Amino acid sequence: MQELVVSAIARPFLVSLLAATSVTLPSLVHPGDSTPFQLAQGFSSWRPYANPNRLISVGMNKGEVLAIAGAPNHEESYYQSVGGRLVRVSDWYYIQTGLNPETTLLKFVEENLVSITSTPTR
Repeated sequence: MQELVVSAIARPFLVSLLAATSVTLPSLVHPGDSTPFQLAQGFSSWRPYANPNRLISVGMNKGEVLAIAGAPNHEESYYQSVGGRLVRVSDWYYIQTGLNPETTLLKFVEENLVSITSTPTR
């Protein structure tokens, strides 16, 4: 598993962001941490519906994801304060219809993919 390096400035933001979305990255959890985490069924990689022979992984940038998965079906962007500065968070939604309908949320902080969550829509 690839270790994700998180700066001291970004760590509090990611902790609050991931706790709010019920997703956590294993590399952010350290023994003795007093930070409350809610674990959910997040993934470290995902096969896009438009290109199932390729793999999207946490840590990729937006350009790499766009080149492999194509444009999202829906995108939301907002800013969140971290250590006195604003960071941009983008949520990209990919929607699969048909036999196994599901929605996959790719969450970016600045330009990097930090979490992948898939939810069945039945």
